[in-house]
Amino acid sequence: MSYIDPMDLGPTAFRVTHRARNTQWPWKMLHAHQGIELLYVYEGEGEVTVEGRSFPMRPGMLLCFQPYQLHKIDVPGTSGGQYVRSILTFDPRVAEPLLSPFPRLHAWFLHFWKGTLPEQVFDLGSDMRLSDILDDYHLAMQSPGADTKEEQALLLTVLLRYLQIHVVPGGRMSELSAKTTVHVEKMMDWVEANYKQPLQLERMAAELHLSSYYISHLFRKYTGISLSAYIAERRLREACDQLLTTTRSIREIAEDVGSFSSSHFCQLFKKRKGISPQVYRKMRGQAFDLM
Repeated sequence: MSYIDPMDLGPTAFRVTHRARNTQWPWKMLHAHQGIELLYVYEGEGEVTVEGRSFPMRPGMLLCFQPYQLHKIDVPGTSGGQYVRSILTFDPRVAEPLLSPFPRLHAWFLHFWKGTLPEQVFDLGSDMRLSDILDDYHLAMQSPGADTKEEQALLLTVLLRYLQIHVVPGGRMSELSAKTTVHVEKMMDWVEANYKQPLQLERMAAELHLSSYYISHLFRKYTGISLSAYIAERRLREACDQLLTTTRSIREIAEDVGSFSSSHFCQLFKKRKGISPQVYRKMRGQAFDLM
């Protein structure tokens, strides 16, 4: 088994575990996914740690993990108690084309997928809408003749729309005009194509036909962080991918993702992830079930 839970990153990477139950204590898990993971807790209390930050976990909570985020869940348990949760894990590339007809939802999703989230643990309290969405999908999949692809597409669209409106902050998309939303998407596309290169705001502004001030202001308003901070996070995520899916050396990865020296890259990686890139890579061959 592996700390990094392998997924088929082809066009059908999609997995739902509905109301899974554990009654053996303590229950502990430390792993990461190549996809996005959404975990909703029905029963059980414990602690979740995401890249060094710890939060209490209890019923009614939604945990959101981005690709390659190392996270630990610790449920000490009680006699007669149980840990019940539903988990959706999917390749974000599955969702992106589904959202293309909806510019604001699509722009929000790009931030949810690739940006820095100020919060990743949400207490939904008595709001049962997410639970209902997951139950409806499970019921639909039990029906004779269910169309798997259609049901997956409906689940993702409805669930992500719910998260956008009611749960996960993603900048101020509701305040942006349609024209400005297009600017945001163009900015995100530009960053995705150029994040490995040294940031040149003037070049970005010229290629997008926008002013440098407008780009900086709009990007921070939309994401909640600066353009340079976003690019730093994007480089680290690419580094995680290469550490796990290639045999490239640390030096080669450091050079590729941002023209870093090995020592500087290792310092940045450990500061953000809490472990060195060497340890992160070795985790692929270690057991992740900590029971």
